[in-house]
Amino acid sequence: MTDKDLLVVVSEMLRKQDQQSEKLDEHSEILNQHTGILNQHTEILNLHTSLINETNATLKQFMEVSIQQFQQQQQFNERFLAQLNLQQQFNEKFLDKLGDIEKSLNK
Repeated sequence: MTDKDLLVVVSEMLRKQDQQSEKLDEHSEILNQHTGILNQHTEILNLHTSLINETNATLKQFMEVSIQQFQQQQQFNERFLAQLNLQQQFNEKFLDKLGDIEKSLNK
């Protein structure tokens, strides 16, 4: 192989290396753009996660308050029902006594 042939081969190799370098640069640029997009998506997901956590905390607090209010209402209802039962017993005794009084007056 002559020096000229060797120069042609080296020149061709350098040209191909330059082409590959350009392609690598293009691919690097694309990868950098994708990395930027992925970073933006990560930020969005982090914001969503934060919002979901805040919503979760709010809902948890709301549920705790709701359960507490339900329990208080349940206790009130039970006391109220007990008082109604006492009132009903009193009313029944009162009606029985009125019936007894009526019978004694009618005799």
